[in-house]
Amino acid sequence: MRIARYLSRAMIAGYLSTVAISFAHADGSVSFASDIVPMMKGRPIFEQFIAQSFSITDTGWGTRINSPTMPNMGGARMGPYRFNAIWHSQKGDIPVTLIIDTKTQFFDLHHREIVGSDLRKTTSIRETLDSIEIEPPKENW
Repeated sequence: MRIARYLSRAMIAGYLSTVAISFAHADGSVSFASDIVPMMKGRPIFEQFIAQSFSITDTGWGTRINSPTMPNMGGARMGPYRFNAIWHSQKGDIPVTLIIDTKTQFFDLHHREIVGSDLRKTTSIRETLDSIEIEPPKENW
């Protein structure tokens, strides 16, 4: 009976470790639909070009803010953002990594823009779509 309980606990511990590892890999993840598409609304021609030219996976990666540089931003994401995508080129569909570059503004608690390099008082950011880049896909594509 003790062996069965020990094995059950070991299996549960192993499962929880696996789940914890998968959450650790989620650091920096963003959703194309909920995080990027609203940002593109300010650039409708760009939005239309991206929608017509690419099929984009919803989950991508952004830069995770979690450092003494911006202690009030605890885990927020900012560009550039990377997504696996299919580029519908004239030569056919090509798997690529689509990079969404953004212009970022930093704001303090009173919603005043922070200028300069001291970003420790940042409590929010505003991003606007700046440009895109296309790279060959990563190996895990």
